[in-house]
Amino acid sequence: MIYILYNDKSNRGKPIRIAKKLQRKLENQRKEFLIQSIYAIDGHELEFHNQLKPTDQLYLIGGDGTFHYYLNQIYPNPICYRIFVKACGRGNDFARDYSKRKPFEITHLVQQLPSITINGKEEYAFLNGIGMGVDSMVCKQQLVNANLKKKESYFKVALKIFKNFKPYTLDITIDGTSYHFEKVWFFVCNHGRYFGGGMKITPKAIREDDHLDVCIVQGIKLWSLLVIFPLVFVGLHRFFRKKNLLFYTAKHVVAKPDGCNVLQKDGEVTEAVDFIEIKR
Repeated sequence: MIYILYNDKSNRGKPIRIAKKLQRKLENQRKEFLIQSIYAIDGHELEFHNQLKPTDQLYLIGGDGTFHYYLNQIYPNPICYRIFVKACGRGNDFARDYSKRKPFEITHLVQQLPSITINGKEEYAFLNGIGMGVDSMVCKQQLVNANLKKKESYFKVALKIFKNFKPYTLDITIDGTSYHFEKVWFFVCNHGRYFGGGMKITPKAIREDDHLDVCIVQGIKLWSLLVIFPLVFVGLHRFFRKKNLLFYTAKHVVAKPDGCNVLQKDGEVTEAVDFIEIKR
């Protein structure tokens, strides 16, 4: 049995058109399938998950937020069926790592996703990465813009955020080694290379390896940041001064921010964050 869940609220209804196209294909192949909006199982995702068999296939059609949402509704339960995704959101940072236009299988990727625990209580899995600083404030503003039906790119919103953002203090422990940073603009812990709809913030990240990639931007003047920010699209920012742009690989990260309490995880925003722990 093939199950298809699409996010009809994503990217101005594009997932609906993709789902109908897939439906026609399956009808021509005379395959058994069930197609419905992901909101049709809202609040019953785990029940839906538990009914699927090892011979079943699940197709998720939407953006990074759609995939993040479904996987966290069933997390940390094991997945016995095959999962495919068709990325058709606005950013699609997850699919960019694979340059896939057609639906592709992610079963092997979701068996051991990295996780984040917030304030020692709530635990989530994530596909792409987490961030605090300008990144999380941009995601927060984009949610406001979406509610206002105002479309602006990540880059454009970020330029506005830069003007009023106050860099914060970060105490962080990476695989047992502790660091203290002042005037932090970005703290990103990534599973893949991209964030913000195609910005290659951690250009050396490999999704299938056994660690995460951390990028911290700190102690830099605003004018310098505005100069190097466009370079993130092609990953050339990594050649900037090492004292301001720091890269680490990690399996275990503990972070305590002071002055910024907004977190983004795969673009989803959580506020009132005082302490996070990340595990690969």
